[in-house]
Amino acid sequence: MNKLKLSAVVTPEVQGDEQFFARKARSNDFDGLMNPIIGFDHFELTHDVYGPQPHAGMSVLHYVFENSAPFQSLDSKGNNTVITPGSLNWSYAGKGIVHSEFPVTEGTNVEGLQLFVNSSAAKKQDNPKSLVIDKAQIPEIKEEGLRVRVVCGKTGNTENKIETPDSLTILHVFLKAGKEFSHQLNAQWSGTVLAVEGFFDFITNQSTTELEEGMVISMAGSDLEEPLKFIGITNSELLFISAEPLDEPSFSKGAFVMESELALSQAVANFENGKMGFIEVKGKTRKVIKPV
Repeated sequence: MNKLKLSAVVTPEVQGDEQFFARKARSNDFDGLMNPIIGFDHFELTHDVYGPQPHAGMSVLHYVFENSAPFQSLDSKGNNTVITPGSLNWSYAGKGIVHSEFPVTEGTNVEGLQLFVNSSAAKKQDNPKSLVIDKAQIPEIKEEGLRVRVVCGKTGNTENKIETPDSLTILHVFLKAGKEFSHQLNAQWSGTVLAVEGFFDFITNQSTTELEEGMVISMAGSDLEEPLKFIGITNSELLFISAEPLDEPSFSKGAFVMESELALSQAVANFENGKMGFIEVKGKTRKVIKPV
């Protein structure tokens, strides 16, 4: 019987300046326990810092916090979406796409989570697609001292029924001091906790870990459902991300994540040959160049 494994607690280094702030967590710092999550950025920005980015064989999700300014997402298929505060945009790359995200109004502060999720080998050659989960489509648990936004997936009897390209749970949890929230981690699934604000205890059957702003911990590997509990020491905010791991080979270069070196080389060639399209930026103007 395999028991739940926990990573060390990691506090990602803060990068950036007053115009761009990010905590960047990557899977190779968590003993493989984030799988299929490749990594994520908790970011704040006031202008376009990322620029056009190609990706293939994976998904890039942008969840914009409720206190944020709106964020715009443009891709090389021509999808042009305003991600309103409290909403999520899921860009599923499949065989490859180029995307760009930036504040709707230059200079306004956007805060959110940029999440990278690996795709199974069977789906890496699918056509790209884009999905928006609007704030109004996100169910919430509301109790005294507790609020949980079920951005996707489910917890207990509360489920977001929007069908997503891959099975994934994202919970945005707000706890008052002394209040608690419990979640059952699916057998074999991974889970990752990001402490956004405050101090809280994270409790499993094996241990209690005190987490504070900026800290990240991952877990996976249990053959049983695992009860997880979060208890606020102070008023706290956290993100919990969970998915079923992929037991497959993975080869990566930048934001291309493929099942073999040959497939990776082909993805790079496809981008260079214009098969993913591109977004040309000149000043404040962005021009979509469709895939050839």
